[in-house]
Amino acid sequence: MRSSRARLSLFQLLAVALVAALTVFAPRPVTAVGVVGIDFGTAWVKASLMKPGLPFDVVLGKDSKRKIQAAVAWKGEDDRLFGTDAANLASRYPTDSFQATKLLLGLPCGSDEPAAAAKPIVDRVAGLHGNLIVPAPNNRAACAYQRGNANRTIYSVEELVGMQLANIKELAEATAGERISAFSSMTSSGVYGLYGGLDVAITVPAFYSAQERQALYDAAGLVGMRPRLVSDGAAVAVNYALTRTFPEPERHLFYDSGAGSTRATIVEFSTQKITPDSITTAASTPKEITYIDVLSVGWDRNAGGLALDLIVRDLLIQKFEASPAAGRLQTPLRQNQRALARLLREANRVKHILSANAFASSNIEGLAEDIDFRTRVEREEFENAARAAGLEAGFVSPITDALKKAPKVNGLGDITSVVLVGGNSRVPLVQQAITTLGGVPESILAQNVNADEAAVMGAAFFGASFNPQLKMKAIQARDYNPYSIVLKEPSGKPQVVFPVGPFQTDAILRQYDGVVDDFVIELGYEQELPIFGSQTTRFNITGVSSALSSIKTADELKSVDTYLNLSIVARPLGTLGVDEAELLVQRKPGTIVDSIRSFFGGSLVPPPVKDANGTEANATETQADRDAYLKADRTLVPSIVRLGPSGPARDGKMAADEYRASKDRLYTLDRAAERRAEREEARNQLESYLYRVRDLLDDDKTFEMASKATERDAISTKLSELQSWVSGDGDGADTAQLRLKRASLETLVKPVEKRLAQASARKGAFAKFEKVQKEADAFLLDARANLTIALAKNEGSKYSAAELDSLERTLTKDTKWFKDGVEAQKKRGPDEDAAINVEEVEKRAKKINDTITKLKRRKIPKTRPKTSSTSSSSGSAKASGTSSSSSQDKKAEEKKQKKEEGGKADDQSGGGVHDEL
Repeated sequence: MRSSRARLSLFQLLAVALVAALTVFAPRPVTAVGVVGIDFGTAWVKASLMKPGLPFDVVLGKDSKRKIQAAVAWKGEDDRLFGTDAANLASRYPTDSFQATKLLLGLPCGSDEPAAAAKPIVDRVAGLHGNLIVPAPNNRAACAYQRGNANRTIYSVEELVGMQLANIKELAEATAGERISAFSSMTSSGVYGLYGGLDVAITVPAFYSAQERQALYDAAGLVGMRPRLVSDGAAVAVNYALTRTFPEPERHLFYDSGAGSTRATIVEFSTQKITPDSITTAASTPKEITYIDVLSVGWDRNAGGLALDLIVRDLLIQKFEASPAAGRLQTPLRQNQRALARLLREANRVKHILSANAFASSNIEGLAEDIDFRTRVEREEFENAARAAGLEAGFVSPITDALKKAPKVNGLGDITSVVLVGGNSRVPLVQQAITTLGGVPESILAQNVNADEAAVMGAAFFGASFNPQLKMKAIQARDYNPYSIVLKEPSGKPQVVFPVGPFQTDAILRQYDGVVDDFVIELGYEQELPIFGSQTTRFNITGVSSALSSIKTADELKSVDTYLNLSIVARPLGTLGVDEAELLVQRKPGTIVDSIRSFFGGSLVPPPVKDANGTEANATETQADRDAYLKADRTLVPSIVRLGPSGPARDGKMAADEYRASKDRLYTLDRAAERRAEREEARNQLESYLYRVRDLLDDDKTFEMASKATERDAISTKLSELQSWVSGDGDGADTAQLRLKRASLETLVKPVEKRLAQASARKGAFAKFEKVQKEADAFLLDARANLTIALAKNEGSKYSAAELDSLERTLTKDTKWFKDGVEAQKKRGPDEDAAINVEEVEKRAKKINDTITKLKRRKIPKTRPKTSSTSSSSGSAKASGTSSSSSQDKKAEEKKQKKEEGGKADDQSGGGVHDEL
């Protein structure tokens, strides 16, 4: 089998050109656009929203905070919590509270060698709250959590991460007033925004392998998102470039130390003016574009804020074990999961205090078995413990590695500034390690971006830069590929398809000549990775053999040429796949047999020859035509068979069945949560309504005046009945029952409340009607006077007599109705229903007022000018006698009279305006 770089046939080039032209010139649908950026971290999750008409800002959580804890937990069997509520629940239900799930994305769990390499990370996450981490179901080489409930429910890491992303999705959609697009809104060219809705961009650590990126992408897909992935360093760089220009190229190092890891990213910025080169651009005005190239990345997977928290927790445990209280425990402290969860939360608080103070006091009441614990932690002993664990070196190595990998960078002298990002960069130990061990001069150390929000804001802008419908600063960013990816083919040496460094492209085309059977290709790492090895993805290219079956049966493969075209992609960022596979079959010149003709859609035999009468000609003529037909070298259209790769056949990726099952499972959990929320809301509304009605009966004198004694007795009886029901059988009632119970009480209370509302609004409504009535009377008087004058002068008028008569009739009728209602209302007491409805009074007053306003705004119609006819009669005509003259005068007079009568009729019609009422 021969392989070569992709060559597109003329037919394919024409097809691509046609599709491009249709894409450019086809009218785009008018759709709402926007981008949600998500920074999914180990300890915190943040989201930002960019949408026209809304300020570009962070999405707030339900507690109105700008970041949400990356935690999900269960209270009982079904009550699921997120964020701070979930994190706080860890001290009560530690095995049902899951945090730092990001660290297990894509990691293998099991007994094989890669799983053993991942064991330190798995053990660290499991040790946070004593969670039980098991291999994922269906023999998949991935991790899953087992709950501590009675059913021992198992959730994959993708499912738990998906739940947290679904929570963020709900918040973003509520803020935007629009849904996140459930379809893949990124085309093969990487363009966003073709399906409407909100697009999504999620940050990932630059060191993530293809498995980890795919796991995050799968987690997002489970909850209806198809995100673009962007490395956190590139996202911060985009945010940095938003308010800056770079006339000369600059290189900056972004030092990002978060809860789970530490990364150092070297980025080159440059601003250039280019002339747009597009068939859709009429002008040739140069456009200024900021280019962002990620040159290199260094990292340490273990050095982060969580590692420091665990060190502080270990110090607290050691101090407790050294105290006399430890001897009174029946269960050792390190085996008490609730105590470990409380200590971890206290360790985080102590760490933050030590960042600004030389010591921190710790006081935990009832730490374990009702034993209180008080101690003091010095900053010096904390820093010594961190150094002993090797963390200080871990905070520095990313800078050293990034400088070594960056091309054309000879040390820190070529770096303009070192920008600190991430919450852990504020810890004095980290900053001291950067300047002392890392050798970073304080003169280039910068804190000129928001350390917590730079990544999430940059992620949204990065995603928006691919959407042509969003107009913003022109930025082109090229993200970083941390591992060299090679293509392993059945024959031939492995070839690098995606080298280390900035992504020059995220798709390549490969063409294989003479392919006649199915085969397998592999995409793997050029070098062994500590956890994931070298093999990444296997793709089974199937359908080749079956597509050529008819030609194989006829033993005519030698008569055709076959070309297999594959599109190998590394998108979203670093996730590997085969996007397209096409088999092109062409007959060789001068060869044609029935089997080939059948494959290309040709006829196996020539059509029979028929005479003028429609009957077949003699056999001799038919055979001659058949021979000529078969000898002809006819041109046949090549056949393109689209193949569907059955891969990737990698154990760590979610299989199609498992993916669908997990998606349905999360959907069921979400709908169940919605039903529980609706029930709780219905219960809360019922209880609050009972309290309000109780207060009306006990303390509200106006309610007492507006109600009869029998009504109050009925309300009181129903109130007592419902109060007893809520505290008893109401605990198991569903939403419909709760709403029905509330409605049964509202039926008794609403008539009284309506009387109160009528009494409160009656005075104002009556005064408004009387005012409108007076204005209408004045308008009618003035309008009739104007109409009389206009008719007398034979001029146009705004109003016709019919309109004014109709208005007067309506006003008379409504005035009588109002006066009768007022008199009837005076005879009724406050505990009786209203005789005249306030809403009806306001409605009639508005109708009269609107009619008058519309008539006042009308313009006076123009009157046609009068025409005088001059009769010039000759002397002979005048002498002809008076009989003809008098006849002509009579006809002219009649014509003039008819004309005047027609003008008056036009004036009275008011220009065709009908009765407004």
